[in-house]
Amino acid sequence: TRLQEENESLNKNYGELEMRVLHDKENFVELMNKMNIENEELKKKIEMLMQLNKQEKKRFMWSAKAKEGGDAGDVNLKGEGNVRAFGGSGIVLPSSVSQRIVAHQRQTTSVRYDPSGGDCVATSSEDSTVKVWNTGNGKMLKSFRSGSGNVVLGLDISGNLIAACGSDRMCRIWNIRTERLIHQLVGHSQKVTSSRLIDGDKMVLTASADRSMKVWDITRHTYRQTVTMRHSSTSNCIDISYDSVTAASGHLDGGVRFWDIRTADRTADITELHNNGVTSVNFNPSNNAEVLTTGRDSIVKLIDVRKSGEELQSFRHTDFLIDLTYAACAISPDGKHAAVGSANGDIFIWRTLDGNLERQLKGHDAGVVSVAWDRGGSNGQQFASVDKKGCLLLWA
Repeated sequence: TRLQEENESLNKNYGELEMRVLHDKENFVELMNKMNIENEELKKKIEMLMQLNKQEKKRFMWSAKAKEGGDAGDVNLKGEGNVRAFGGSGIVLPSSVSQRIVAHQRQTTSVRYDPSGGDCVATSSEDSTVKVWNTGNGKMLKSFRSGSGNVVLGLDISGNLIAACGSDRMCRIWNIRTERLIHQLVGHSQKVTSSRLIDGDKMVLTASADRSMKVWDITRHTYRQTVTMRHSSTSNCIDISYDSVTAASGHLDGGVRFWDIRTADRTADITELHNNGVTSVNFNPSNNAEVLTTGRDSIVKLIDVRKSGEELQSFRHTDFLIDLTYAACAISPDGKHAAVGSANGDIFIWRTLDGNLERQLKGHDAGVVSVAWDRGGSNGQQFASVDKKGCLLLWA
């Protein structure tokens, strides 16, 4: 009996020991999985920082070239001149309206300059049209119509192509010279909120209320979807860094996310940057480690991506109000000024260095929807704004 009791006690102790070993093993496996996930995230962050470091080196190359009297376009930033890279020589602060144009019958939704250096600016509207304007004389150059009843929410223009997306869940690509519709990108299940041309005429990035972003190859006669990036919140706005590798997206949940568009990897996630959603994101053309954002909380912020979204400046004013989910800000080509329109019709321009208000422009008689700032073509016109009444203002 005594031996039986000792045997039972040993078996019990062995069973408890076996359970502890199994429990410790499970904890060890869970810890290793957690460490592997953290290691992968760390690798992604390191890769993003290395990309930003390369961009900084390229920016200094441009600065050196500019000091020698060269043009920003002379510097090969990517092995093949990327039109989105430009510097800040001859930047003019807008002060007065040079052209007042009744551009659309209904509210305008976006305004974009041709970054390849042409003397034109494009606008989109709730009236289902996209139009291209001469920035010198204010005359309409081209007009494109999307689907009937389609609200065009976003557009981009580069060289001979124009991309426009909207409420009908499609993104259309037109050849500006021939006025032909060359692609209708179909694949999103809800409205497409924003679009950007990548590498001029090679690819298109689209964002949608279906909580996805897609990269499309448009180099062939038949387009091809290459990469899909998914997230947990609707993306209201997107922008592409000048190396055409990193995309920034602003979301309904107030966060800004960064992506490697080659692999669909999320490289950074800055949460709760704005209350009630982000309406606009813009890479600083002179320093792509910095991003300018606008929120429905009526605050404009300049953040540093390298420092996990550290806030460099916060711009606000008692008269400044954002009341649209696609209200777009702009940053000057030299990165020294941030501009954004207000629901009261004013345009606010702040200095990015110290956050002080430089100018408060008046000219619109309706709420300003979007502003754009570019280096200017041969005529030097650089700043444009559009409003809720369909008016386009070109500023001098």
